[in-house]
Amino acid sequence: MNTISRVIVSLVYYNSLVRDTLEYTINKETYDVNFYDYKQNGIVNEIKLETPLKIFMDKNGEKGDELRKKLEKFGEDFYSDKSTVIKKAADGLRVDHAQNIRVFENVCPIHEELNSIIQLHVNFARENNQLEENIVKLVSADERYYRAVAFLSLSGELFRQFDEYNKARREANGEKTPQSNFIEQDLSKVVGLLGLVRQHATCNDPVYTDSVDALWRAVEIMNGKRQIPQGKQFADVINEANAKIGAFVRDSEEAWKAIYPAMINELVADNKKAQEEKAEAEAAK
Repeated sequence: MNTISRVIVSLVYYNSLVRDTLEYTINKETYDVNFYDYKQNGIVNEIKLETPLKIFMDKNGEKGDELRKKLEKFGEDFYSDKSTVIKKAADGLRVDHAQNIRVFENVCPIHEELNSIIQLHVNFARENNQLEENIVKLVSADERYYRAVAFLSLSGELFRQFDEYNKARREANGEKTPQSNFIEQDLSKVVGLLGLVRQHATCNDPVYTDSVDALWRAVEIMNGKRQIPQGKQFADVINEANAKIGAFVRDSEEAWKAIYPAMINELVADNKKAQEEKAEAEAAK
């Protein structure tokens, strides 16, 4: 693995931790505390140590400082004792799903910003004939997996909130109420974030496009821009979207697992070797 490849793998590693924060928007009986600790360690410390991400921020003046502040706040909001979203307790992690949208509003823009930094490095490697085939595969697999996880978590929130919205309107005999207005605002935010995820996607394979088409069909029916297909109910539309997104998650996760762990292990081994060589050189002086 050459130098620029090590930088790219390191950046992908950090961005995967940002992505995996979306786990806490999904209802689960329990959350793995060890995995939380792993994410916390990476999110908090990678921007303090002399990592490629920290070096990039240091070299990029005001923009680098802005990103550093965002990442520090991200760590504080979701991976510190000050967090009101995710809290450690004696029986494991406690997650406040009432703040799901706060998680989305942080993860999605930060992930896209880090993704643009990764692409800068990929383009540099390509222009200098240093782009290795495994890096192309890794970045592509990571891109698809992020889109899948984002669609899965955001669509889950969208359909849940839409159900709550309809319930609130039914209880008010079809009238709008402060409660339904509040839910409507949240729905608008979720749709906006789904649009952000779709807008920045570079994958265009059939498994991806099938999922995004099914999801957007549901969104447009919810917005009144499209009618429910004849002979179907809205529940059928949701089920179809969930099935297509599920297929995309499975396909992209399999491809990601086939390359990501190996690349991380190679990075760790390369870094260890570099440190040993540096120590030997220092000792020989």
